[in-house]
Amino acid sequence: MNSTAVPRGASEPFRQLRALRRARKLKQEDVARKAGISREAYLRAESGQADPRMSTFLAACEALGLEVVLAPQHLAADVNAFIASRNGGVTAASMAGQAPAATPAAASPAPASPVGSGFASSPGEGHKPA
Repeated sequence: MNSTAVPRGASEPFRQLRALRRARKLKQEDVARKAGISREAYLRAESGQADPRMSTFLAACEALGLEVVLAPQHLAADVNAFIASRNGGVTAASMAGQAPAATPAAASPAPASPVGSGFASSPGEGHKPA
């Protein structure tokens, strides 16, 4: 596998976290340490070798300066477009190599997971997982 390949078993949210981590030139160890989890646990989650608990996912998001946003599926495209409009056209989905967010006028309802691609970057802000 080359260094830019996304592991086949990785879940979509962890694909996005991996892309963001790489774009920020962070090592898995860096994210794991900041998230308070072992490097091995983070590696397994990011590579799709494990199905991590929600607390692991939330801790990894916080370590990367992300806030998880739950949005109704029919509004996911609008949420992503808003995030892109406030973040120089960048969303976690676009960093993961997916199509860029549509503008609100062109947004069409698209299926998305409950967490979807609606990660909002909020450096310095965030909430500790319970």
